[in-house]
Amino acid sequence: MLLLTEIHHFDIIGQMQRKLRGGFPIGSKVVYPSHGLGVIERIEKREITGGNTSFYVIRIPKKGMTIMAPIKHASSAGVRCVIAKNDVPKVMKILKSSSYDDHEPNWNKRQKSYFDRIKTGSIFEVASVLKTLNRFKINKGLSYVEQQVFENAYQLIISELAEAKGVEEEKIIKTVTKALGNGASGTKSL
Repeated sequence: MLLLTEIHHFDIIGQMQRKLRGGFPIGSKVVYPSHGLGVIERIEKREITGGNTSFYVIRIPKKGMTIMAPIKHASSAGVRCVIAKNDVPKVMKILKSSSYDDHEPNWNKRQKSYFDRIKTGSIFEVASVLKTLNRFKINKGLSYVEQQVFENAYQLIISELAEAKGVEEEKIIKTVTKALGNGASGTKSL
């Protein structure tokens, strides 16, 4: 079984969070948990509970949304740098692995686990969720909600890997689909 600690998960996240402490300049590409790749468009100050708070205004192009994240809480909210190009093989190792997480039989606990893992902001956790859902998609099919989580995780992986490698998403789609096997076929075009 592939453990996240085998790929130095915490070391990589620690490096990204150390980079965050210095802050992000306008125009930086960042990852916002559950929503994916975004661009810091500007920094705004707003009066909140009697004090001024600075916010990153992050545009998430794939979702057509804009998010405001308080700068002083950005790290704890999971806002982070895009992974480095040399971390892409570690994500691919998870996707190619024949092992996957044991499946909780209770559907609502399973869903909560998927959402909690995606909300961490860790691409490695997202890859693990995607791998698990892909296995179940192949073996027995997914419920409507599981299919939506699968598609979200798939999109999060595709967009960040493409950015990390500096290539078009179509190339990464082929690579990820091959790594996952036939479960990713039929995924909505992203």
